[in-house]
Amino acid sequence: MATLLDDGSWEVQGRRLTLPVRITDATAALATYLVRTSAASELVAGTGLSLVSVAGRTPLVLAFITYRAGDLGSYHEVAVALLGRHRRRIGPYIHQMAVTQTFTLEAGRALWGLPKWLARAELDITGPAATCRLSDSSGTPVLTAALRTLHRRIPLTVPGALTALAPHADTVLASRLRGRIGGLRLGLRGATVELTPGHPMADELRALGLPRPPLATLTAEHIEFDMAAAVPTPR
Repeated sequence: MATLLDDGSWEVQGRRLTLPVRITDATAALATYLVRTSAASELVAGTGLSLVSVAGRTPLVLAFITYRAGDLGSYHEVAVALLGRHRRRIGPYIHQMAVTQTFTLEAGRALWGLPKWLARAELDITGPAATCRLSDSSGTPVLTAALRTLHRRIPLTVPGALTALAPHADTVLASRLRGRIGGLRLGLRGATVELTPGHPMADELRALGLPRPPLATLTAEHIEFDMAAAVPTPR
């Protein structure tokens, strides 16, 4: 259980977390789709969020991340995010977030309102390729995926920032991330995804038109970032 302490830090499973939380080494693979806003809007109904839409389509990202070092420990993560808006803020609304360790699950829910749930994941991200086999904690399959990008790596480390949006009770939590990304590779339509019927995450993706080739793919060899305290705003 996560407990907020008097000095603004948190205690999770007997460990103390101070903010901002720091991730020092992660690697990631992303597949970006454009899905029908009319269908995706059902996923934000009643949250206080709206979706960013261009010509009736909203960006959706299917993300596969291996966290190797940082305040939350080492674990795998598979997430589904939509580009959302709340008042003047625009950022990713993370609708699904499967993780493989209970510490990050409890911390993510308590500190930032993230919808983390416990899963099993075989995840391998190596250079321009990534594979994932995701199942829930009971072993029921959810999805399998294979991503690829171009072999050529962009020889730059790119700084970046974003604000994650998470509905929580009668508010929306806005959490600022600032970091750097290195070892970037990009690709077009380079992913195959298989969805297992019957799991909520798979069924939601199928209702949005997946599986099909994504608009673009990305792999990143090294990611580091700080995640600040969540700021609540009334819906």
